[in-house]
Amino acid sequence: MASKYRHIAHGFDPVFDEASRVLVLGSFPSALSRANEFYYGNPQNRFWRVLAACVKRPVPETIPKKRDMLLSCGIALWDVIEECDIKGSSDASIKNVTPARIERMLDAARIEAVVCNGGTAGRLYRKYLQYRTGIEAVVLPSTSPANASWSEERLVERWGEVLRPLLEAGKSAEGDGENGKDGTLGDAHGEGEGASGGTPSKGARTHAARKSAAPPASTYGTHRSMQGNKSKDTKPEMLVRKRLREAGLGGYRLQWKAPGKPDIAWPGKKTCIEVRGCFWHRCPHCCPPPPKRNVEYWQAKFDRNVQRDAINLKALQSCGWNVHVIWECQLKKDVVEATFAELLPALSAELGKPLRL
Repeated sequence: MASKYRHIAHGFDPVFDEASRVLVLGSFPSALSRANEFYYGNPQNRFWRVLAACVKRPVPETIPKKRDMLLSCGIALWDVIEECDIKGSSDASIKNVTPARIERMLDAARIEAVVCNGGTAGRLYRKYLQYRTGIEAVVLPSTSPANASWSEERLVERWGEVLRPLLEAGKSAEGDGENGKDGTLGDAHGEGEGASGGTPSKGARTHAARKSAAPPASTYGTHRSMQGNKSKDTKPEMLVRKRLREAGLGGYRLQWKAPGKPDIAWPGKKTCIEVRGCFWHRCPHCCPPPPKRNVEYWQAKFDRNVQRDAINLKALQSCGWNVHVIWECQLKKDVVEATFAELLPALSAELGKPLRL
């Protein structure tokens, strides 16, 4: 007999505290998880075994031990959906979604990275939560038993490649922030108690870590201009890709599934290129001026971008990637040839490909 749709609420709380830095998101709890009132309650789901292997801990058998492992590693755990109509445990049947109230977590923890357990969780996150967090998620292969094409060994390897650098970066950033070495994760703007010599309360979130609603555009022209900004296939990216092909350095992948989704990547050689817009990512070369209106909003947005870039760069390098960062201003007519004169030979050596003259 076919399952019928039922409207179901999530049923149990997220796991996080003020020290959580990496958020792992599923889509919606299965029937077994809802019965057990905790995440990944199906013993055939490999989540807890995979996570324990990644953080080098014994596999937790009880809910308190699972919770302790997550919190001790700086991992928060939740699902994208708070309520929905669903048939049994079928993610494919989900409709009439009420997303999780993610602000509850963002106000208490400095979440710096989001990892989605499976493609469905990633799709739902992009649709319902990403615009509220301002953080692009890394989508990892699902630990569900339905994902039979991925063995547990392969899952551990893939999840470990992403999780370990993110957790290490979170620990580093937390230590630097506490010691006052990194203004980005400490007091992002030099305001409030931090600016007067005091210490911000533990777990307090800065503007850099919070995504607030965008203020209305000052003119319709400004609105159209902002709406026209693309996240991929920008003119600078297209120029770089054209020059790479002309130089015989093709065979790359676009927005590869690595931390930060590098714009151009050769996964087999662990070499990638990030093409960054000067305005949005705060170029250190041309130092573009910030907008004159809504200064606090824009400064917070820029701080988040710079912080996320630094975390992704460190995560890539920790995985052994060679990362080349090209700024938009380095592709202007007067300097573009010098930029490629430096970039192309370096790529040729790393990829083991001769340059086409």
